[in-house]
Amino acid sequence: MRAVAPANVIHHARRVALPRRRATRPRALGDALTTYLARESARGNIDPELAVTLNAIAFACKRVRALVARAPLSGNTGSLGVSNASGDEQKRLDVLANDVFVDALRSSGRTGTIVTEEETTPIACARVENGYVATFDPIDGSSNIDACVATGSIFGVYAPGACEVDAEDGGEETLRKCVTNALRSGESLVAAGYCMYSSSAVFVLTTGDGVYQFDYDENVGDFVMSKERMMIPDGSKMQRIYSGNNGNVDLWAPELRDYISHLQNGGSDKGKPWTYRYIGALVADFHRTLNYGGLWLYPPDSKAPEGKARLLYEIAPCSMIVEQAGGMSMRGKMADERVLEVVPTGIHQKSPMFIGSASAVKDLQEFLKKY
Repeated sequence: MRAVAPANVIHHARRVALPRRRATRPRALGDALTTYLARESARGNIDPELAVTLNAIAFACKRVRALVARAPLSGNTGSLGVSNASGDEQKRLDVLANDVFVDALRSSGRTGTIVTEEETTPIACARVENGYVATFDPIDGSSNIDACVATGSIFGVYAPGACEVDAEDGGEETLRKCVTNALRSGESLVAAGYCMYSSSAVFVLTTGDGVYQFDYDENVGDFVMSKERMMIPDGSKMQRIYSGNNGNVDLWAPELRDYISHLQNGGSDKGKPWTYRYIGALVADFHRTLNYGGLWLYPPDSKAPEGKARLLYEIAPCSMIVEQAGGMSMRGKMADERVLEVVPTGIHQKSPMFIGSASAVKDLQEFLKKY
């Protein structure tokens, strides 16, 4: 039994001078996503309510990761034979993943409005006043699942806002107000990210102060930080890669077709010809561009004059991420309209985009001035 000193006995311990520890930046690499969000919340860098919302999204991504991995064995591949709200063919996994995200965000109690590619109208969460507006594409590139090609989920969290519904409002008026509340420019984003399901599940996140990558570790059951304050390569570090659907080049504007030839012939510096890379899944192509640099062209064409990707929950979140990583995301005939400043007119509005390393986007802008 350990002896206990009488209360009236005072022990004079010899003071030992301990070496002063130099203040260091708290460790981040190797931290779990939950730990990172808790620390950022405790420091006041992000709102605690936002941390809860992002944890809910991460939980949904873990569940979708498992669904994607088991899709062939579970019979969750193939089409349902119907189209979603955006007009795209709906896959079985689209519906399952959508339900996972909606349920997770509803259960968080911090989301007031949910906008998803798979639903025609916004979803208003009962009993949540002035909550965040969460938008997402539950499975981007779902047509690739049958071939085991990378897919992903894209999300954006917009600043809190209320539908301001009056007691006497009918169903149509309530819906109109919720739609209006959801129509925000990318400058209202407080967080954006994506989860890519490939050789590993990768969760990339920004809350407006840098870009961070977390990889899923099955041993701990969480996403673990593998990269902090990511910067898109530029200058001599940038790989000379361009991406876009070459099958649609003949449908592009003449100046953009000329620009592709310009890159293939060595670009403005008459250097090594640019290499073409295209996966056909927005998350996968964007992730490669973020890590290697270069230029990703998502232009309008004669069949899709407004582009094909959705502004609110695909284009704007990618644009926030790339700007936080030092890159650029523009649109317009002269590639001079900043994507994050565009206010959508509809929740499923589509938009073109020119995104990538700042020098690559600026080179495109200079080239288009000739026309």
